[in-house]
Amino acid sequence: MTTLTRDKIAEADLADPEDQRKPLLSTQTILLMNLGGFGTSFAFGLQQTAINPLFAMMGADPASLPILNLAGPMTGLLIQPMIGVLSDRTWHPKFGQRRPYIVAGCILAALCLFLFPFVSAVWMAVVLLWAMDAGNNTAAEPYKALIAGKLRLSQRTQGFLLQAMLGAAGGIVANVALFGFQALVQGASESGIPHWVPAVFWTGAACALITVMISATVTKEIPPTDEELAKMKSQGASPVAIVAEIASAVKEMPVGMHKLGLVYAFQWYGLFIWWQFASLAIGKTVFNAGPEDAAYQAAVGWTGLANAWSSIVQLLVSLALIPIAVRFGAKRVHSACLLIAGVGFSIFPHVADRYLMFLPLIGYGVAMASIASLPYVMATSMVPKARIGVYLGILNMMIVVPQLVQTLTFGWIYEHLLGNDPGNAMTFCGVLFALGGVAAMWVNAPTADEESPIMPLGSPRRITSVYKRVIVGSDGTPASLATVGHAAGLAAAAEARLVVVSAYNPDVSAGLAKPGENEHRDLYGEAAAKAAVDASVHELTKQRFKRIETHTIPGSPAHAVLEAAGNDPNNLIVVGNRGLGAASGEALGAVPREIVKHAVCNVMIVQTNDDGSVVAGGAGLR
Repeated sequence: MTTLTRDKIAEADLADPEDQRKPLLSTQTILLMNLGGFGTSFAFGLQQTAINPLFAMMGADPASLPILNLAGPMTGLLIQPMIGVLSDRTWHPKFGQRRPYIVAGCILAALCLFLFPFVSAVWMAVVLLWAMDAGNNTAAEPYKALIAGKLRLSQRTQGFLLQAMLGAAGGIVANVALFGFQALVQGASESGIPHWVPAVFWTGAACALITVMISATVTKEIPPTDEELAKMKSQGASPVAIVAEIASAVKEMPVGMHKLGLVYAFQWYGLFIWWQFASLAIGKTVFNAGPEDAAYQAAVGWTGLANAWSSIVQLLVSLALIPIAVRFGAKRVHSACLLIAGVGFSIFPHVADRYLMFLPLIGYGVAMASIASLPYVMATSMVPKARIGVYLGILNMMIVVPQLVQTLTFGWIYEHLLGNDPGNAMTFCGVLFALGGVAAMWVNAPTADEESPIMPLGSPRRITSVYKRVIVGSDGTPASLATVGHAAGLAAAAEARLVVVSAYNPDVSAGLAKPGENEHRDLYGEAAAKAAVDASVHELTKQRFKRIETHTIPGSPAHAVLEAAGNDPNNLIVVGNRGLGAASGEALGAVPREIVKHAVCNVMIVQTNDDGSVVAGGAGLR
């Protein structure tokens, strides 16, 4: 069973020697580390909502919007993998590994936001869009790699979740600011650019710079070891070396990442349609206006509110999404989120009321919560630490390739198949999201040894309709408590009742005698047995494991367990291979031998060492 338990997290931490050099960070520290995500999302939110309406207001044909947005996928395809490799191979004693790229990319994007209001022709806006996307792509992947490299595996989910939440908050503020400035600031320049554009764009540039600089200042990256530093220097950073590293990483890419490709193709093609045609669809359906009409500016402002509303939904859903995905499996949850978005986008063009149209956009927010978090958690727990940068760059290639295909193909589709109707574009977007949801269910989960220990791709592996009750004996010792833990995991997987049994000798006075060497040590008196049972279930009840029975039975341990199991072959007995006092080196103690001999149901033997500790993964089923 693959679940995110405290033991599983600790085991994952210990399994990564690098984690031993990483301190556990407070929530406040992780929040400050991710603060820059708020500013960059503020800037990106403006790009999503305002750039395409500006193209339209400057006279661009709506059918040309996809090709005008070629900058995003092209810069992502060319820049992110290279930046990923370079940041993996960079170290500066003062500036660190990822921070130089984050700061440089943010400065370039902010400069473009500052200059955008001065453009006077479509070609100038396109040039600035290319430069701004280059800056965004330079900063985006190293920012995610910074979280993965700075945090222990056990805190990585929290880090990406906070990054997604702050990103959603940045989008909310950006779109609300766009709506507010559009309503408050009147007039336009000679080139037709409304005066609210510089107000909101310059606010976005300042917000991005300030928050990123705060994050870069307070975040100190962990220096590489001498061995890691020597490897960085030996790998080189020439174009040939970068291409060779990307090709090698693709060849060795975990199966789970390959399986995300088809899902990404549908969802990102659809997202690009929404970003390009949202204001046109709202203008046509709600305001009955096109780019040539004065009412279209109100449609642009309302599009900002629509995106802000979706970001609020994204923020709220992000709070619950990770534990839900751990419970049901990331692919099932991601599939459900995409299907919900597909239904919402399909309904959206048929809602003419400006307030009711927010309801179908709930699906968009739900999908963005999943898109912004689950794939990154899964990917960074699948790949080796030394190559996180390049693999996140490759993950971005899976994003930009469908965007590139969209920019080259959707103009023709919009004009010849969708009748130049932005409402039909929204319906087409919904179909794509629904197909992405179906494709996510086709993704076969990896084998148990390849599965992510933190975020399972498939649903947790369960043992259903096999056992009714799982019976385990305990005498309160550490080894028996661990055996109870094994039994509890099996009971949870089988959705069976856990029965914890403790046997005792009712002759309390007999317990005063010192047992001989290698002689089994009994519990004397019912109070001792009850204390053993209480110790066994204490941790389970703290973890809200509710389906538990406890029994204290006089007699031998084997007799007590067999009595509790009864004659039902649908039960399972779990027992340690040796009890207290077992002879050193003895493979199977008297109690488990007796249980195996007389049980009518399956018996699982949990292997223990000579000192009574449990052998990791050691268990055999009779």
